Amino acid sequence: MSFDIDATSKDMINAISGVISGEWEGVKDCVEKAMKEEKEALSDIAKARLDEDINDEEMKSQLEDEKVALEAALLVCKVKAKVMAQNAANAAITVLKDAINAAI
Repeated sequence: MSFDIDATSKDMINAISGVISGEWEGVKDCVEKAMKEEKEALSDIAKARLDEDINDEEMKSQLEDEKVALEAALLVCKVKAKVMAQNAANAAITVLKDAINAAI
């Protein structure tokens, strides 16, 4: 069986979207960018294991390191989504306040 990093990367993004489905639309672009940035490192690890340059234990260790990096990138996405939601709510409330003040 051959390994396809592009297909695997898409499957990984689908897995992420399934876990954070309620927030997916707000973080989709950021998650896709994070995965794109991780893709080369993940591909290198996969290739090294498939070529038997590293064993399962070394692969596991390297994947744990990449997991930490991916978690950090996904936390940035979550913060960006939260900031976007806060800014949108602030804008909406400002419009309401302005309308009330104009009516007074």
